[in-house]
Amino acid sequence: MKILFVSSLAIAALSLIVERPAVAAGLVINDASVEGSITFTVGQFDIGGFTLDGTQILAPGLGTASATVSEGTPATGPITHTFTGQFLTGGALFSPLSGTIAFVEPGGGISDILTFSYTGGGAGGTATLTGSFVSDLDPSSLVAPPGATLVTESTTPFTFNNTNITASAVSDVESVPEPASLTLVGTVLLGLSLGFLRRLRTH
Repeated sequence: MKILFVSSLAIAALSLIVERPAVAAGLVINDASVEGSITFTVGQFDIGGFTLDGTQILAPGLGTASATVSEGTPATGPITHTFTGQFLTGGALFSPLSGTIAFVEPGGGISDILTFSYTGGGAGGTATLTGSFVSDLDPSSLVAPPGATLVTESTTPFTFNNTNITASAVSDVESVPEPASLTLVGTVLLGLSLGFLRRLRTH
């Protein structure tokens, strides 16, 4: 009985020493929910927390946080928001470790630009995610950086996940505006058609 009790204590002690698997961090960049704003929602950056534009919005731990920032104004121009977060990984990071993503509007032009870079990682190691996000103003003045990956705007989030982290960005999908001249032509044609039908009925 004593041997069994001592063995149970040893197993319990080992379970405390053995490193627990890393909890997955999370980042969602949403440019579609609030007009003129970008919302960053983060969670479980357990090592270094998460910093947005130089301000820590999430302390190290398993909690969550959210921050909404401005896209910019005509006076300031588009604002590039920078971010960094550190989290524990249970294995090596995988490719792509970095990227520059330019979201293309249906009618042409660049709506948003995302950059990201992962460093570190490994079993029981710390990984660091750094990046930036900028959204256009109307009219758009953003230009895709050289070598950027062009992605068509969509309500489906663009993902840039890695080991022990889920990360995504949602662009503000805009419909192609109908030119005023087409509306005018359509109205004129409709008026002419109705006038012609009236003349036929009177004769």
